[in-house]
Amino acid sequence: MLKRTLKIAMVFLAVLTIISCKTVQQANLKEIKPFVGIWNDTSNPGCKIVFKADGSFYNLAKEGGVQIVTHSGTFKILSGNMYVLNIADARPDATYDLKGRQYANYYTLGNDQKTMKVSGVVDGRNGRKPLQWASNLVKVNTLD
Repeated sequence: MLKRTLKIAMVFLAVLTIISCKTVQQANLKEIKPFVGIWNDTSNPGCKIVFKADGSFYNLAKEGGVQIVTHSGTFKILSGNMYVLNIADARPDATYDLKGRQYANYYTLGNDQKTMKVSGVVDGRNGRKPLQWASNLVKVNTLD
């Protein structure tokens, strides 16, 4: 009888764990859903930001007619107007100190969720001054 009760308790715990993990994933996806997609940076023509449903992102810039990834990593929404980037990789010749850094940024999502204003500050590299930046983004369907 005790073995049977333990088995039932184990199955119940396993099911509860699966459901709670799925609920956390669903909550996170709902939170980041407005970000997910390809965004043209109208403040910096040729630049794009791609936010993915798995919580990753990458920034693109057009150089010499070719799009290159300037930096990438993960993102998380902290509140209704703040998100954080954990930058895992960046160009080695970047003017600003990005790789391995975490930056909190601000955002204002348009009512239609197809426009977004973002801003923040990044540290300069090798004694350069920090950059206070702001961009206007427009959601698009392709990387073209």
